[in-house]
Parts: sequence; C-alpha cells; structure tokens
Amino acid sequence: MYETIWNIIYPKCCPVCFEILDDQRTLMCGKCSKKLKPVRQPYCFRCGKPLFSGEQEYCHDCEKQKHVFDRGFSILEYDAVSSPSILAIKYKNKREFLTMYGELAKRQYQDLLGKLAPECLVPVPVSRKKYRTRGYNQAELFAREIERWSNIPVKKDLIERRKETAPLKELNPIQRRRELEKAFVWKGKDYAGERTVLIVDDIYTSGATVDACAGILKQHGIKRVYVLTMAIGMGDG
Repeated sequence: MYETIWNIIYPKCCPVCFEILDDQRTLMCGKCSKKLKPVRQPYCFRCGKPLFSGEQEYCHDCEKQKHVFDRGFSILEYDAVSSPSILAIKYKNKREFLTMYGELAKRQYQDLLGKLAPECLVPVPVSRKKYRTRGYNQAELFAREIERWSNIPVKKDLIERRKETAPLKELNPIQRRRELEKAFVWKGKDYAGERTVLIVDDIYTSGATVDACAGILKQHGIKRVYVLTMAIGMGDG
C-alpha cells in the first residue's frame, strides 16, 4: 500500500529512456527492454567482451594484453542506448536506476556466481575527493544490489584509491596503466583474506582499472579474482 502511494507521488522512471513507467512494477519500459544489448555467448574467455564468432576464445584486446584478473563478465554492451543510463547513475545521482542493474545481474549471472563461489564483493573505490563531491560510489552501490540476492558480503575496505588519476578516457591503454600503477593501496591490514573475490565496477573499457585492483588483491594472498561490470565497451584498447 505504502509503495503504491509512494509511486503515485514519486513515479519511477525507466532507467534507460528516463520516461515515467506506465507499469510501476516493471524495471524498464518495454521499448527499452528491446533496445538494450545484454552480453550473450559467445564472449571473450578473459574479459567477457562479446565476440563475432564462436570459434574465437579471446577478443583482439585480450590477445594482445595479459590481464591480472582471471575472468570478467558484463551485463550490457556499452553503447548509445545504455551509456546515458550509466552516466546518469555516475554523475546525476540517479542511484535508483541501480535496482535494474542488480536485477539484470541476477538474471544473467546468478548461476555463474554460484559456480565461481566468490567469498566477497570488492567494489572499485573512488578517490576521497570524488566521494565528497558525488556523495557515493556507484560501484559500491551496484555491489550492494548484488549482495541483496547473492548473500555475498561487500568488502569495501580492502583497497583504497589514494591517487586522483587523470581522466582515463583521454588516455591510451599504456598511459592508463601507468596512471593507475600507484592509484590503489591495500587496506586489509591483518585481514585473513578470502581466496576468491569478485571485483565490481560500472564500465569495463581496457581493463586497466580492474587489473590495478586485482594486482593489489593478489599481492595480498587472493588467489582468484573475477570481475563483474554493468557494461563493457566494444572497442579494442
């Protein structure tokens, strides 16, 4: 009853087109559900990027670049349809949109996470400056959505982002990795450490950010590091 009244006063919007949902019980409008491109098989055995052929094992990027993390998975292709939604979460405080991404993650990867059996979820941290400005870390909130249905605990204090990096989208892959080399530090201290963890982030591009986080985790006893992101870029590099 209270939810119905709340939805009348503050109706939910579609996280993709931002229009008010005709059916407040749905996650997105029917039109947008047909436009989004979920990541389906075949996809790269390393980063999870969709492949053009089932005969391929790795995307062009992963054939050239060795990654620190073991395997990666994403919910959607990052394109003109999905990007406004994710950027609205990141920069316009549309945190309520994360409910949809949490549910999509459940639909696509619940069984897989059961097999991989990560012992905790590690959201990619933002710098203190960005956290003060934004008021939240979208990767952590996404991880909380996964925690709801998976019962895998979020561990947000294992690594910390110490260095404010230059805008990564303006850098090439080599520059990104150099910029991120000293951006993250271990904060687990006497933490006994899980042996399998799942890094959670919003967008996968070159993999430089999650590689930097995975490197810190593996230096401190983590054996297997998997990655789950809301969306993945389709370009190489």
